[in-house]
Amino acid sequence: MHISISNERLLEEAESLFKTGSFLEAVSKISDVRNIEAKIFCARTLAIYGHFLMQGDKAIEIFLKARKYAEEAVVLDPKNDKAHVEMAHTMGRYSQSVGIISALKQGFAERIAAHLDDAIKLNPNNINAQISKGTWHAEIVDKAPLIAGLIYSAYSKEARKHYNNALSLGSERIGELYEISYGLVLLGKNKDKLLATKLLLKAKQLDVKENLDSLYLKKVDELLSEL
Repeated sequence: MHISISNERLLEEAESLFKTGSFLEAVSKISDVRNIEAKIFCARTLAIYGHFLMQGDKAIEIFLKARKYAEEAVVLDPKNDKAHVEMAHTMGRYSQSVGIISALKQGFAERIAAHLDDAIKLNPNNINAQISKGTWHAEIVDKAPLIAGLIYSAYSKEARKHYNNALSLGSERIGELYEISYGLVLLGKNKDKLLATKLLLKAKQLDVKENLDSLYLKKVDELLSEL
């Protein structure tokens, strides 16, 4: 979709605010822009803000707002893989906030999987889609092991497959390495924990390029302390 010069400038300014950690200011800068790039940006930014900086009902409220932007993005272009990833991202963070079991009962597993499958079908090289589908499998296997495969077709081997896909595509960002490691730890096998440790230590060696990297490094240290 074509972006006007003024909207493009607003998006650049919003991205600059995002990099400094001014998440709400970034969303405010571009929230009135009605193209898909703006909708995806707002969905992603709010989901990140809610996940890292908010808790409880306030976080849930933010995730619902983020989801609305993602829904608008999918309507604008149903064949945009990033829009589908953000639908899954916003619903996934909501699910983690209310509890995976509660989210399963509300039918979020199927909806999240559908959007991730669409994203991967549209663009198999979307690293975030691959990581997210891996974590979809891992969280269900971890929280509902007795019914994971039977009801949801969620399997540890599928989680590993998607994480390997992401790594083969060149996952080199601190956040990506953390998210893969988080899912591997949920799988619980020694081989998974060993790989998670390796990836987390690698993440600690990477340069911090934006505020989000610093937020993820805190989670890297927390996860390492548990291994």
